[in-house]
This record gives sequence, C-alpha cells and structure tokens, in this order.
Amino acid sequence: MASKRQLKGDICFIVKEMISECVAYTMLVPNVDIKATEDLVNDILAYYGKALTDINAVRKNKPEERGDNMKAIRNDVRQKVAEFIERMTKLSKSK
Repeated sequence: MASKRQLKGDICFIVKEMISECVAYTMLVPNVDIKATEDLVNDILAYYGKALTDINAVRKNKPEERGDNMKAIRNDVRQKVAEFIERMTKLSKSK
C-alpha cells in the first residue's frame, strides 16, 4: 500500500497537470468557453482541498480501519480524475 505522502504527491501532480492543461487550452484555442474552464479549475481545486482533508483525517481513525479508508480515498480520487478528464474532453469538443 502506498503511503499517505505518496498519495498526496500523486494528487498534487494530477491537479497541477489538469490545471496547466486548462490554462493552456484557454490560451491556445480561440473562442473557448472561459467560464466553463474556470468552473472546472475551481472544481479541481475544491476537490484537491477535500482530498487532502480526507487523507489527513485517516490519521485519527483506528489503525485497523486506516487501510480500508485509504483504499476508499484512492478509489474516490480515481473516479474524480476520470470525471474531470471527461469534463475537459467535453470542453474541447464544444468549441
């Protein structure tokens, strides 16, 4: 099982990459829906804060529950990343 530090690092990397893609998209594509892109970036940042809060809260759980909670957080992160990527794809197709 990966450590909390590794999971936080992975989430941070993903968030940085997604935001940089959104910024590059708004700068390079003419007639882009900037409001929708800003909403996506705000949602990504809000989820980033929530994910870190959830990871830090695992420390307060009983030791036997920590592994299951970390697995649940990992699964949630995977689902949200897939959702954000889908929204990014829709942005690029909607122009």
